[in-house]
Amino acid sequence: MTQHLVHRPARATRPLPPAEARTIEPPPNLPEGKMGSAATALLPMAGVMSSVVMMTVIRSSQFAGLGAVVLVVALLGAVALFLSQRGKAQRQRRVQRERYLEYLEELREELGAAERERRCAARELNPPPSALYDLVRDPSRLWERRRTDADFLRVRVGVGDVPVQDVAVGQSSASGVLTPPDPFMLNEARALQARFVTIAGHPLQVPLDRAGNVSVVGEREDVLQVARALLVQASVTHAPDDMALALGVPGESMSEWEWAKWLPHVLDPDTQDGPVAARRIAPDLAQLARFLGADLKKRSSYAAEVRRGLSDRTALSLGSRLLVVSDEYGENAAELPRPDTAVDLGDMGVTVLHLLAERVHEPDQVSVRITVDGERVVVEDLRGERAVRVSGVLDPVGAGAAEGLARMLAPLRLSRESAAEGTPVTGPVDFPELLGIGDPAALDLGRQWARRGDRDFLRVPIGLDDRHEPVLLDLKESSELGMGPHGLCVGATGSGKSELLRTLVLALVTTHPPEDLAMVLVDYKGGATFAPFTGLPHVAGVITNLENQAGLVERVHTSLAGEIKRRQQVLKDAGNIADIGRYRALRDTGRPDLEPLPHLFVVIDEFGELLTAKPDFIDLFLSIGRIGRSIGVHLLLSSQRIEGGKLKGLETYLSYRLGLRTFSADESRTVLETPDAFNLPPLPGFGYLKVDTSTYARFKAGFVSGAHRAPVPRDAAAADEPLAWAYPSYNTVATAAGAAGDDGAVAPRERESGPTVLSTVVEQLVGAAEPVRRIWLPPLPDTVTLARAAGPVRASADGMQLAHRDGPLRVPLGVLDVPARQWQGRWVHDLDTAGGHTAVIGGPQSGKTTLLRTLALSLALTHTPRDVAIYGLDLVGGGLSALSGLPHVGGIAGRADHERAARTVAEVRGMLAEREAVFREHGIDSVDQLRSLRAQGLLPGLGSTDVVLLIDGFGALRDEFAELDDAVAELLKRGSGYGIHVVAGMLRWNDVRIAGQSMFGSRIELRLNDPADSSIDRKLSETLSADTPGRALTDGRLFGHVALPRLDALGSTADLAPALEEAVRSLRATWHGEPAAPVRVLPTRLPAGRLPSTAAVPRAVPIGVDQDALSPVVLDLFGADQHLLVLGDNECGKTNLLKLISRALVDRHGEDELVFGVFDPRRGLRGVIPEPYRGGYAHNAKLSAALATGIAAELEKRLPESADPDATNDDPAFTGPRIVILVDDYDILTTAGQQPLAPFLPYISSAQDIGLHFVVARRVAGASRALYEPFLTTLRETGATAFVMTGDRTEGQLFPGLYASAQPPGRGTLVRRGRRHQLIQTALAADTDPMETPA
Repeated sequence: MTQHLVHRPARATRPLPPAEARTIEPPPNLPEGKMGSAATALLPMAGVMSSVVMMTVIRSSQFAGLGAVVLVVALLGAVALFLSQRGKAQRQRRVQRERYLEYLEELREELGAAERERRCAARELNPPPSALYDLVRDPSRLWERRRTDADFLRVRVGVGDVPVQDVAVGQSSASGVLTPPDPFMLNEARALQARFVTIAGHPLQVPLDRAGNVSVVGEREDVLQVARALLVQASVTHAPDDMALALGVPGESMSEWEWAKWLPHVLDPDTQDGPVAARRIAPDLAQLARFLGADLKKRSSYAAEVRRGLSDRTALSLGSRLLVVSDEYGENAAELPRPDTAVDLGDMGVTVLHLLAERVHEPDQVSVRITVDGERVVVEDLRGERAVRVSGVLDPVGAGAAEGLARMLAPLRLSRESAAEGTPVTGPVDFPELLGIGDPAALDLGRQWARRGDRDFLRVPIGLDDRHEPVLLDLKESSELGMGPHGLCVGATGSGKSELLRTLVLALVTTHPPEDLAMVLVDYKGGATFAPFTGLPHVAGVITNLENQAGLVERVHTSLAGEIKRRQQVLKDAGNIADIGRYRALRDTGRPDLEPLPHLFVVIDEFGELLTAKPDFIDLFLSIGRIGRSIGVHLLLSSQRIEGGKLKGLETYLSYRLGLRTFSADESRTVLETPDAFNLPPLPGFGYLKVDTSTYARFKAGFVSGAHRAPVPRDAAAADEPLAWAYPSYNTVATAAGAAGDDGAVAPRERESGPTVLSTVVEQLVGAAEPVRRIWLPPLPDTVTLARAAGPVRASADGMQLAHRDGPLRVPLGVLDVPARQWQGRWVHDLDTAGGHTAVIGGPQSGKTTLLRTLALSLALTHTPRDVAIYGLDLVGGGLSALSGLPHVGGIAGRADHERAARTVAEVRGMLAEREAVFREHGIDSVDQLRSLRAQGLLPGLGSTDVVLLIDGFGALRDEFAELDDAVAELLKRGSGYGIHVVAGMLRWNDVRIAGQSMFGSRIELRLNDPADSSIDRKLSETLSADTPGRALTDGRLFGHVALPRLDALGSTADLAPALEEAVRSLRATWHGEPAAPVRVLPTRLPAGRLPSTAAVPRAVPIGVDQDALSPVVLDLFGADQHLLVLGDNECGKTNLLKLISRALVDRHGEDELVFGVFDPRRGLRGVIPEPYRGGYAHNAKLSAALATGIAAELEKRLPESADPDATNDDPAFTGPRIVILVDDYDILTTAGQQPLAPFLPYISSAQDIGLHFVVARRVAGASRALYEPFLTTLRETGATAFVMTGDRTEGQLFPGLYASAQPPGRGTLVRRGRRHQLIQTALAADTDPMETPA
């Protein structure tokens, strides 16, 4: 069947307005027969009284006759006066009646004329069935009624006495019970009222618009005739786009409804039944509801939105209507199933016409009842408080006449522009049709991207207005007759805001090539809105999921601000060009070498929340608002909600406004200055476009997310199709739906799948041109390996090295992001910058250790061990221990190994001292010169050119390694000038003393526990998240991501330790030269044979080696070290040290030069002193006191009695051997307050002069008090050397700056006055079993 499009002109006939109420003037109150005034009544009485007086008083016959005459005259006058008064009242009543009747007659003629006129107009609007053929042929009358018309779906069913106006008889204010109106005139007025309250022969209409359930009760043939009359009337006067028909008719009754299948109102244009549209006809209402499921759900959702107050109630009149006929004659009426039972059929725009045999079959609620009996029909409107009942004669409409009209209407369809007139756009707005594209899958990009004229440039349609005309949005500035350059879009949830933004973006990229237009699309929440556009060549960045991503928010701000500056610089470099228009013209004509500078369209969805997250964005928006016009940047801000205060002056730059449905009238006023957006229908896509005062248009946005339906080609295969198709009433879609529903199963929800219009167009645009310059690069990766960040690794003569190296001590650490310049690349850190030391600051689990490991591995991949030696203090968790296998690493000391930590620092300090000497010797004035000399093969004595000391846990130095704090501070002060660099990891910047903070030339800051502690930028530090360890902030306020120290391509931290170990093994295997100088540590057992011999040290006593240089430590008892005090707890090696000292003294002195006094309460020194050297031995307090007394007597003899002031020789003043007092376990001797050595007290101060020397050992326990007893105090005051071995730190400070600590056996700290404390390892005495712990 060939379809014919019908153009519907403006309506020629207008709906009849409601008749005005008429009031008949009340009849007057008629005058009663009054007797005149009081004067007229008294005059006859005065005459009678005068005559009586005259006849009584005056007896004269003359006067008596005169009195009689007066009496007669008075009586006659009274009678005449009475009669005259009565006639006057009758005349007045007659006159008033005549006048009132004349008024009623004139009113009758007036009302009669109005009645005839109204009847004629009503019959013209509602013609009889026989005249409907003429209406179908008349284009000006066909389908003339619009949805918002007052007579929409008021359908003629016959003619009758129809009440059309209210005629009332007025009430006179003078009327009452005592003065009633004239009954005659009142009856005449009421007769007139009764005559014109109804109009005879007036078309009888049934109100079917959103009526819900309507029942038609009567005989079968009669109800069918009512249904035919209603349907043919409705079909001729209402277009299929405004009113759809659906029939629920059982198969046995279908023969009576065959004619209805030809009506275009029955067809569903969105569902095909083979070659034709599906019919909305089903065997019952249940199956019909399943067929209409999508439409009913849409209507229900629409009504629910209105009911919730998201739109005005009048919005219900904007939707199309659905008239359903349910032929369940003889049965109880069935309800039409609804998707939401809380929504009435009337609110859904649905009216169900039930054909019933009796009233008892009606549904529980009926809005309108039609009762038919033969030709008589009664229509009752039951919706008001009082039912309105109208009766009349039914229009005869046979099945043949109905089919004839239906077949005449069958090929007719309302044209698109006609459907738009007076009605809103319904259904999705076809995007390809908006742009004039036939098939989106076959774009002609040559035509689409052809150069556009100045007027069409940056102007695209975004939807259709109420007249179905395209609504154009022009992004150009107003001086170019545009609406831009900046705008605002606001729409509540479900308003279609995202779809509008998609439509706008797709329209722009489809009509403009990338060299003319670039885009940055920002979606603060989610990312589904702009995700499909990611691959377009126009898109310079799609930024999504910014919520709770402070780092990304900051990066967006920096990237956009950087692009603004870049564009300004491009215009300046081109010759101070004023604006982008002139720049593009110059590039097209005379300067093709200029880089492309397309217009930039920036769309920011949910900008309100973006401003909340970072208020600084308002300044950026204001900057774009001021200069965006000249540099070609167009800004569109979009949000669900808007508050006027948030714009902060920005509204002056937002020249165009897109207002979709808002949450409140106030928001609508903020956007449009009217509440219209709040009153929009609760359907997605409807909105207003407002441009200052020049444009204010309502539109419905294009729909690009719908399924793409390609046009069906008509080719040679069509020749095989039959020339005629069967056209049954039921269609295959309905049959299938019915079959599916027979088993009671719920049909699955159907959703459209396959390519959409958006994806179809985007697929063709991707790769169609060179992409624009990227403004938004992908965010820094969460993980990246060193191999990927630094480049490929290759084997060379120097071992495994990076293919690209940046210079001495310039090491790649990861990936660096510079959003202001839209650049990402290798993060190369210069260890030689500004002082040569680096601070790595970060909280726990922030990636500090990983950074140090990456730095070490990167140093190994860019330098040889000759170039760089690495040493480490791992004071946190042992993460640096995996680096020990690198040939560049001289040693890594852990937290528990205090000795190795001290030795590592001492080793580096030794290198510093060595370099100072080399610099002085060779006149080297800088590290660069040192590197140059080393590159020439000079200075082979230095193990490595540069030395890097890694400290993981810098804060622990002060707390647990206080003895190393000053040494490290010294390296910080002096090391950088000699090629020694400290890289320290710490929890916070304050872990470094204020005096030492200036020594760190560069800082790398990872996530901090408290961003307020940031020494770089607190706001930027707040953006570092605990979810991305390794994200760092540099001194230049740039973000980087630390690479994982692994050389494979797996960016995982799960097996990081094995991967690092594998990388270390590979590097060691490929290096064939000398490794870095290792850290030498004190041996745990030192044989006495390894000490210098007697010949090498003839006078002093070697007791061990020191930690700093691992050189022998000698004790000069007969020189600087007059006395020795040894403190140490059990099993620390005190007795071994006494043995070592005594034997060394015996080996170096003869028996005549030396004598020992031994106090040995635990008898550990038995047999140690040869008998010739033994002056006495005591093992308890009593013997000790006696021995001390005896020795004191000998010392008394040595005291000089006089001194020669002129003596010049250095010979001792005493004669005899030197006396060495060996005291082991002194604390035992002094138990219970005993002082067995008290006899020595007077001689200690003169010990040097009398050859007296003490070597005293006691436990550390209790030493803090014991050191203040007289004997030990005197020893200390004379400058005795002390040796503190293992002990408990809780004893407190034993000597200045020295606390006891746990030490290996034989290990201790040598304390000499005026000299730095020295950690030494004492040797084992010759007879000590090396397998036993020395006592």
